[in-house]
Amino acid sequence: MSGRNFIAGKWLEAGGDAIRSLNPANGDEVWQGRASTADDVGRAFDAAEAAFGDWSHRSLEARADILQAYAALVTARKDDVARAIAVDTGKPLWDALGEAGAMAAKVEISIRAYDARTGASEATSGALRTRLEHRPHGVMAVFGPYNFPGHLPNGHIVPALLAGNTVIFKPSSLTPLVADLMAALWEEAGLPAGVFNLLHGSRSMGDAILGAPRLAGLLVTGSVPTGIALTKALAERPEVILALEMGGNNPLVYWGAGDVEAAAMLVVQSAYITSGQRCTCARRLILPAGDVGEALIEALVAAIGRVRVGAFDTLPEPFMGPLVSNGAAAAVLDAQRSLEEDGGKVICRVEKAGPTPAFLSPGLIDVTKISERADEEVFGPHLQVSRVGDR
Repeated sequence: MSGRNFIAGKWLEAGGDAIRSLNPANGDEVWQGRASTADDVGRAFDAAEAAFGDWSHRSLEARADILQAYAALVTARKDDVARAIAVDTGKPLWDALGEAGAMAAKVEISIRAYDARTGASEATSGALRTRLEHRPHGVMAVFGPYNFPGHLPNGHIVPALLAGNTVIFKPSSLTPLVADLMAALWEEAGLPAGVFNLLHGSRSMGDAILGAPRLAGLLVTGSVPTGIALTKALAERPEVILALEMGGNNPLVYWGAGDVEAAAMLVVQSAYITSGQRCTCARRLILPAGDVGEALIEALVAAIGRVRVGAFDTLPEPFMGPLVSNGAAAAVLDAQRSLEEDGGKVICRVEKAGPTPAFLSPGLIDVTKISERADEEVFGPHLQVSRVGDR
């Protein structure tokens, strides 16, 4: 598929370097286009700023009608949306269908949240009278991640549009196909020209958006290092709203359960769903030393052995697909190697598990004897076990 910018309601060729996206399951090219330039960024801000006045002055009901039309289109074309997600990311089709459903559901969730959290109120205390109102801010930039290329940016875009803001969306350069489909659905839903604008590119284009003086807000889902860098970049611009959703080195604590097999399945689901590429995935399993903890490890090893890894369109359906890229998979293998060198004991080794290097098997490593470990998220199917003597 050939990719272009979507600016002011028109699909336009970008003027930057050629970029391409590959299906991580087989290496096939699924998208090719050109990166946006500083001039493209300027045109997108021109369009978003020009559209802001009309869009922000429309009634809430009028804006909600268009958002609901978008949700209906996502639902009607959920198979197309899911397939684009699966091809872009490598995730299994059942996982991609769940993401498509979440994209559509976000609209009604946002409308209910708007009703519950906004509005005008007044209060009087002696001679002092205060009034609280909510208003749109202007042009909001959304930087999207690769692991949920539809749902997570959608979670920023929908509330921003509902509130009367206009949007410039920069998807991950690893997953541009879904972004193009989202733009097409917004266009079909009747969103006015310039209210939603799409720019493709990598960090340099993101820096151009970040430095734009007309930026009113930045809404981002991404890694902790990315969030720190963006916070520093906007430290002297308090007028710019910054909303960050970042990852975490999440612990899962087990202290005995009536059904150890069920507990093991919950651990597998938490740690390895979406090939470990969720910010909500468990990264650390904390359990008691001794027989109670050992029973869970035995059940967990057996459950891991039954995890099916494969391409999204294979049958029977796999639980895990490939990681988003060969580089992402290499980073997981490097993390495993580093922990093992520091004294970690591999219980289930992360290994290459498919026709491309992006396929990995789920891994489990005991890091109890490593006295100092970096508190950093390994974004992939790699769970670290720590055995402790008490709570």
